[in-house]
Amino acid sequence: MSSATLSLNDAHQGNLAGWLRSPGAAGTMLVHGAALLAIWSFSSGVVKPPVAPPVVELIRLPPEPKKELVPPKPEPVKEKPVQLAPPKPVAQPLPVPKTVETSADKAETYTPPSPPVQAAPIGPATPVAPAPAQPPAPTPPAPAPRQIATEGIPTDYVNQVYARINSNTDYPREAKMRRQQGKVGYRLTLNPQGVLISFDIESSGVEALDEAARDAIRRAAPFPRLPDLGGSSYLLAGNIVFKIN
Repeated sequence: MSSATLSLNDAHQGNLAGWLRSPGAAGTMLVHGAALLAIWSFSSGVVKPPVAPPVVELIRLPPEPKKELVPPKPEPVKEKPVQLAPPKPVAQPLPVPKTVETSADKAETYTPPSPPVQAAPIGPATPVAPAPAQPPAPTPPAPAPRQIATEGIPTDYVNQVYARINSNTDYPREAKMRRQQGKVGYRLTLNPQGVLISFDIESSGVEALDEAARDAIRRAAPFPRLPDLGGSSYLLAGNIVFKIN
């Protein structure tokens, strides 16, 4: 075989390999294969339905939707109480002095003060003798206590005292059984309010009668308030008479 024939075969094989790799080679081979299969089936006496060549369909799937990532909700941040600083003092603007226009003849002239005159040196101070203390003013003497006797007391008040003492007098049972009688004299010292300050008695000679008179005076006190007579104390004299009828 010559080199030209080899070159032609190589070229034919190269074209055949390129054709097989082409997109339509597969379809052409399928058609020819089907035809050969039909001829073989017909020659064998069995009629078989032609087998449809498999069709390969390329289905383009839609891209899956991307899931949106929901960021987690941020936790609420607790706000710290804001401490307000105390307000700064505002400086008050200084008042601007007003300038009043005036004429030269009405303007006031300023005369500088004269220099101070130096005082003479002061020598040692001479102590001043304190003034003699004035004697205190004499206190007026207290008024002498004034005691008003029975004669200076209104009669109606004296009778109230007598009646009060007599209504509180009890005749001693022992003296009554012994038929003892007598008169007990008394003197009462009262203050202006009728309070009994003191009293004394003039004995009747019978102790039971004297004790009955003392009890009667104690039970009768205090007495009504005396009228305003200007006295510091009042002296009332009277008698209690014990007599069996």
